[in-house]
Amino acid sequence: MQNNSTWARWQPSPTIWPPKAFPALPTVLAAFGAIVVAVGALVVFIGGAMAAGVIDRHNPIGAAPDVALTLQIAMYLPLAVYIAVILPPLSQRSLRELGLRAPTGRDLAIALGGIVVMFVVVSTIESAAESITHRHDTEAAVALMQQLRSPVERLIFVLIAIVLAPIVEELVFRVFLFNALSRYAPIWAAALISGLLFGAVHVAAVGQFATIGLPLAFGGVVLAYVYATTRCYWANVLTHAGFNAIGVAAVMLFHQS
Repeated sequence: MQNNSTWARWQPSPTIWPPKAFPALPTVLAAFGAIVVAVGALVVFIGGAMAAGVIDRHNPIGAAPDVALTLQIAMYLPLAVYIAVILPPLSQRSLRELGLRAPTGRDLAIALGGIVVMFVVVSTIESAAESITHRHDTEAAVALMQQLRSPVERLIFVLIAIVLAPIVEELVFRVFLFNALSRYAPIWAAALISGLLFGAVHVAAVGQFATIGLPLAFGGVVLAYVYATTRCYWANVLTHAGFNAIGVAAVMLFHQS
């Protein structure tokens, strides 16, 4: 017989939602709204940069690395504000009840363990995918980092990768998407679907899904488990940030010219 008092501390705990939490149609519209906010912010920024001559009208994709970094910030900030505003009325819970609270010692222990598990899971699936497909694709963020030359650009990239991206992406994919899905589906299904979407947004081309999207999708499942176990947003941010920090360090040490 297992020790339930010990085991229970590490099990995902389903949330009992209020009857009106995450109503289907408003939640779907809110999700589309998030896409509109993110894309709209990019369009506004690119349009302004083109008008100012910062981005070449004929080759907007080939923007300088510093412009690409600013572009990420321009997309992340309004998206984070949007999600933080819509979450309480949609979920019928306060942001604190959704996990925006100080982590406990238990939360931190799970978060630190999550970094190790996420790294092992993503690395294993990535290696297996590369062996099967005979492809070695580079994630867009890594490719961008390899183009950076000035210390200021590298510092900004590190802050985005280790601070801003985890803060915004955990708000979107775990606190919003995973919770909304788990309102109607089992935790494992919500974790898998939110993980697949998490992996998909990190893919620059369809052909990269097996080597980049799928490993990160399983990384997203690990992050969903961390959230379901702790119900602490900051624990997820720590796991996500730690995983990204390992990747950034690896690129700096082994792939920079």
